Amino acid sequence: MRQSLRLGSISGIPIGINWGLLVIAAFYLVNLAVGILPASSPGASALTYWVFALVGVVAFFASVLAHELGHSLVAQRNGIGVQAITLWLLGGVAVLEREADDPGVEFRIAIAGPIVSVVMAIVFGALAWATSAVVGSAVLVATLGYLALLNLVLAVFNMIPAAPLDGGRVLAAALWKRSNNRHEARARSARAGEIFGTGLLIMAGIGFLFGQGTLVLAILGFFLRTAAGAERRRALGLNALAGATVATTMLPIVPAISRGISVAGLEAMSASYDGPVAFPVRTSHGIEGLVPSTVVSAIRPSEHPHVLVDELEIGWEEFTSARVNEAMETVLARAQISGKNHVLVYDDQGRQVGYLTTTSEFAAV
Repeated sequence: MRQSLRLGSISGIPIGINWGLLVIAAFYLVNLAVGILPASSPGASALTYWVFALVGVVAFFASVLAHELGHSLVAQRNGIGVQAITLWLLGGVAVLEREADDPGVEFRIAIAGPIVSVVMAIVFGALAWATSAVVGSAVLVATLGYLALLNLVLAVFNMIPAAPLDGGRVLAAALWKRSNNRHEARARSARAGEIFGTGLLIMAGIGFLFGQGTLVLAILGFFLRTAAGAERRRALGLNALAGATVATTMLPIVPAISRGISVAGLEAMSASYDGPVAFPVRTSHGIEGLVPSTVVSAIRPSEHPHVLVDELEIGWEEFTSARVNEAMETVLARAQISGKNHVLVYDDQGRQVGYLTTTSEFAAV
């Protein structure tokens, strides 16, 4: 999730928001100021409702941030770096630099967020009770009670055993511990997420048919189903690659070609090799990128004589690197962190010997 606005950092973790957050923030703001607060504490001015609604919305997203910090700080304590925390339309996302090494760590990271949310619910509930007993401000009590309820809902919903929800991570950790197969466990948890997301979409569709549907439920169902599907495909791909090294997967780099060659020429050159290869592309300034022979399949045959390799060249700035004897799982995780889909492979002498792409079904999404 890309940050649109950087807010600062906590414990070395960059904190930011995506502009989609403003959409759901506006929904909560109007819901509080126009609906919940006037209904639960009538008699106050419109300005009072809007001010408390604004405070409530800010406090809720601070609670979401606390939830993500729960995950992140536990990850850091277990030696896993955190790239960023981003608040967005459907809550928050903490991006870890790598995956957990064992199911116990996976479980502790996953459960930390819901625990924080439960604690926040208890704190806001206690404050609402104390305010009601001591201060007697109905609007403040209603705001605090709303915050307690939202945090409780956040905790309970996240503990549904379906990836990518926290409960799905807990389920994956339990399956991983039992089967000793991380990727198979995550694939099964993600499958549960696909089923759950589909269920939410069906509920939203039925609701719309009877005039009771909510767009938020439909968006949530679509997101969960899409994210879970991508996670399941990635887990299955990684499971298939278990034990594979870069050497067994990469395209070998062959002698360079010059810019200006057509795809038809590239196809003819590729025919002299036993399988797919990667061609360095030479310019007057030297080698500036690669063109894998597999790009031919993406071009219509009628266009082969007219499309030049110049249009298909992958520049060096788009690559991350790997060693020829590294495990594929390690390389794919590093590519995911870097945000780059192309991998340049080096041998032990530092020579460029191969090319990988991470955009296949086993790639990070």
